[in-house]
Amino acid sequence: MTWSPSSLLIALAAVTLHGVTASTEASEACAYCGNDQSGPNCCVSGNYCQPWNPTYYQPANARQLPDDCCNRCASTSGCAAYTFVNNGWDGQPHCYLKRGTGTRKKAVGAVSAVVSSSSSSRPRATNTTDGGHIQVQIRSGAVQSKAVNLGGWLLTEHWITWESALWNGISADEDHKGEYHTMQLQGKEKGTAAFEQHRKTWITEADIKEIAETGVLNTVRVPVGHWIIRDATTAPGTEGDMYARGGLKYLDALINNWAVKYNVAVMISLHAHQGSQNGIEHSAPVTLGNVGWSTSQTNVDNSLKFATFLAARYKNSPAFLGLNLMNEPVPPVDGNVLRNYYIQAYKQIRATGNDCIRLVTPFLSEQDPEHLKGMIGAPEYTNAWTEIHAYFIWGYEGKTEEQVLAPPQGGAYQEPLFLGEWCMGDPPDSRGIFQNIDNFRELGRKQLAYYNADTTGGWAFWTWRNSDETVKRTGWSMRYLIRNGYLKLTA
Repeated sequence: MTWSPSSLLIALAAVTLHGVTASTEASEACAYCGNDQSGPNCCVSGNYCQPWNPTYYQPANARQLPDDCCNRCASTSGCAAYTFVNNGWDGQPHCYLKRGTGTRKKAVGAVSAVVSSSSSSRPRATNTTDGGHIQVQIRSGAVQSKAVNLGGWLLTEHWITWESALWNGISADEDHKGEYHTMQLQGKEKGTAAFEQHRKTWITEADIKEIAETGVLNTVRVPVGHWIIRDATTAPGTEGDMYARGGLKYLDALINNWAVKYNVAVMISLHAHQGSQNGIEHSAPVTLGNVGWSTSQTNVDNSLKFATFLAARYKNSPAFLGLNLMNEPVPPVDGNVLRNYYIQAYKQIRATGNDCIRLVTPFLSEQDPEHLKGMIGAPEYTNAWTEIHAYFIWGYEGKTEEQVLAPPQGGAYQEPLFLGEWCMGDPPDSRGIFQNIDNFRELGRKQLAYYNADTTGGWAFWTWRNSDETVKRTGWSMRYLIRNGYLKLTA
C-alpha cells in the first residue's frame, strides 16, 4: 500500500452521475443508459438510472443510432435499457440491450465531482441478504461493496505487522524490503516456519466474524503474492522459488469457509507480481526499488497464470467476488504491456468459466479522470471495474486539518469504480495524525459519506489491523477505529 500525490485528484469527492437508464415504467419502451454519445433520451417518460452491471443481452448491429437501438429495446422482451457504440469490436455500430429495472435518476448536488459513475442511486450494501450469498448481489450491481483490506496477512509489510514474531532478528535496515529479502535473511526452513506462524495468527476466523458483525462491511480485499499459486501448481520463471510456501490453504479457508459462513464476499488483490510492478515492499521485489515486470514476457506469462489459476480455483466458490489484476503499477512499467496484460487476463479468466469482477488499475501517478478513460470497460468488457486509491497524506504536507478536510475539485469519469484503498491517516509530520479528535472523526465521516454515495463498485479501507494500534491512536486500523468509536460505519 503506497500512494503518490497526483492520486489526490480522485480522493474525497462527490461523484456526478451521468447515466440515463430505465425504470419500471420505462421498461416496456426503452431508455438510453449511456456510453459514448449524449443525445436526448428517446423515451418520453424521461431520464432514469440503473446499475451498469446487469447482464447484457446479445449485442446487435445497429443501422441507425440511437433510434434503431431504441426500437430493438422496445421490441425485446425484458429489455429495460440500451447502450450504443459507434465503433464496436468489429468496427461497426452496436446496440447493447440491458435487462432489469432501476430507479429514477437522483438529483446532482452542487459539489463538484472528481470521478463520475455510470450507476445511479442504488441499494446500498449491508452484510445481510434476502437469500443467497451477498457476493451475488455485489457482482450484479444490486448492492455496493463495503470492504476492508486484510493487509499484512498473506503478503506481509513490516510497517503494518511490526509486532509479529516474523520480524525477530531482522534489523531496521532490512525489515522494509519485502518478503523475498526477508526469506533470504531467514533462510528457507526458518523463514517458512516464521511465515506459517504469522499467517496462522495475524488474521483468523474471529476477524471475519467481527467484520461481518459490523452490519455494514460485506467484503474483504486480500492482497496476495504471485508465489501463492506454487502451493498447487507451477508457474513461469523461478523467482517464486524463494518465497515461503503455505499461504494458499489460508486463502482457501477464507474463501471457501469463513467468508461463506459469515456472508462476506472476497476480492483478491494480485499485489505482488514476478519482476515487481513498482519496486516497493508490498510487491516483494528481488531488489528494493527495481521495477522489472514488463521487461520480460516470462513475467507477464507468470502474471497471467497467477490470475487464471485463482479464477479457476474459486469459480464455484459462493463468496468469491473477483480479482484486482495488478496493484499500483508505476513507470517504468510499459503502459502498452500493462494494458495488453489486462485484456489477455480478462479473456483467459473468461475462458475458465468465471465471470467474476476483474479490476484494472492505472499507473499510480495517473489516477485522474483523463487517464482513466483509457482503461478497459463496458460494453466490450463485462464485470470490468476500475480501481483507484485515495489518501490524504502525501501531497498534503504543511496543510492544516481544516484544509485537509476541504474536498478538492475535479473532473468526471464514467466507468464502474472501486476505491480499493483509503484510510484515516493524514500528512506525515512529527505527530502523524490529527490532534483534534473531532476533526479526526470528521475525516472518517466525510470520506464514508462520499464513498457510500458515489463509488459505483464500492470501497475498501486500508487496513483491518495494524501493529500501531497496540501503542497509539492510528488511522490505519479499521478495527481499532471502530472499537474505540473514532469511525462509525453507516449503511
